Amino acid sequence: MSTQPSKTHGKIEEITGSVRETVGKVTGNQSMRADGAAQSARGTAEIEGVKAANYASGALDSAGGAIKKNLGSAINNQQMQAEGAATQAKGDLKREINQ
Repeated sequence: MSTQPSKTHGKIEEITGSVRETVGKVTGNQSMRADGAAQSARGTAEIEGVKAANYASGALDSAGGAIKKNLGSAINNQQMQAEGAATQAKGDLKREINQ
């Protein structure tokens, strides 16, 4: 069963892999150690992939919000300005969280 990539799933894979790697190291089971290391690496890669996608989404929100905010300002539409500012702030926060 395939799971949608997420930070949570990636972290679970990363931790599970680290545990398996450690158990393999302690017991001298090289196969378990290698499998655990690979699983941990896949978890880390999943986390970084999700962060990159979320960062890109935040950048788009930030840019779109800035455009809407500036257009609202240019045509003196306070609601459009406020909506644009909110979207821009949301995008900025997404980028900050996913650096």
